[in-house]
Amino acid sequence: MTQREILRCEDLLYEAIRFTKQSREEFEFVKQCFKNDVMYGCERNQRKSDRHWGYAEGIFKALGFEHREMKRLQDLVKW
Repeated sequence: MTQREILRCEDLLYEAIRFTKQSREEFEFVKQCFKNDVMYGCERNQRKSDRHWGYAEGIFKALGFEHREMKRLQDLVKW
């Protein structure tokens, strides 16, 4: 891989880590909405959480290159 490709892959990697963290936060909000019986908020945030989670998981599967942060992303995705 060229240096430019490595930098782009790193950018995607960090973006995926950010999206997994955001997905977890949204899922915690879903739990709160479910406890408070606010189904609209629950459904809306569940879809956002699923979309962010799927994006991050897709990046993880597509990248497949050696990097110290890939293990971190793998742990976050395999949550």
